[in-house]
Amino acid sequence: MQIVWFERDLRFQDHWALTYEVQWEPVVPLFVVEPAYWRLDDVSCRHWDFASEALGSLREDLADLGQPLIVRVGDVLDVLDDLRKTVGVHGLWSHEETGNGWTYARDKRVGAWCRAKGVPWHEIPQHGVQRRMTSRNGWAAQWDRFMAEPVAKAPALKPTGVSPSPIPSTRDLGLVPDGARERQMGGRAAAQDILSSFLTARGRTYRRAMSSPLAGARACSRLPPHLAWGSLSMREIAQATWARQREVKLSDVSAYGSKSGDLTREYFWLICLV
Repeated sequence: MQIVWFERDLRFQDHWALTYEVQWEPVVPLFVVEPAYWRLDDVSCRHWDFASEALGSLREDLADLGQPLIVRVGDVLDVLDDLRKTVGVHGLWSHEETGNGWTYARDKRVGAWCRAKGVPWHEIPQHGVQRRMTSRNGWAAQWDRFMAEPVAKAPALKPTGVSPSPIPSTRDLGLVPDGARERQMGGRAAAQDILSSFLTARGRTYRRAMSSPLAGARACSRLPPHLAWGSLSMREIAQATWARQREVKLSDVSAYGSKSGDLTREYFWLICLV
């Protein structure tokens, strides 16, 4: 049994860890809800509400492919140990996660567990972030090539018989509602709508409106939470942006901020931040 460990990559398209692993079917697509993580100071109820909506969307998408998302609650090592004893774990696949100090320490523990149990862990880059570089020389060209690679298509999956289990609620996790009334909705469909509206309409006033507390709420991309949880990949967003540029032939350069017709890398990163 091969495990695809979903972390901050809650999508089924352009998910290379999932695409690579299907050659080792059967595959268990796994997300672990880690209570210790959700007790950190930099997460809250609204974050989980957003993430749980993305998980529900992903579960439906994977079910359409043949195998719904498996959700477990607990420490990731306990979950992996349980799966190893019940169904066997012969390989672990995931994207490289760019998170905080807690997730970095957690990943080091997972790496130690894999080495101790003889389970190969395959981590695949997803953002163009290059680890352990000694120099930035050549990084930009490599990033451009990475973003231009074909988007991985979702593979068909075989059912494994592993129980999916419910996605826990905020109450299950002991999270206190924070009164956010107009937060963004999670999930891939919501992400696609946000991207489309930005590229076709909202982004036209981006350059001058991005700094306004009033206008910026509409004119900014609103993509960061979807990038943070991986409802869309950065490659999908980059390629959609380039395609839109070609479509309009820069008839309205204010929507993209480049008179030369080339969306600069720095400007693209700015869009992804706001």
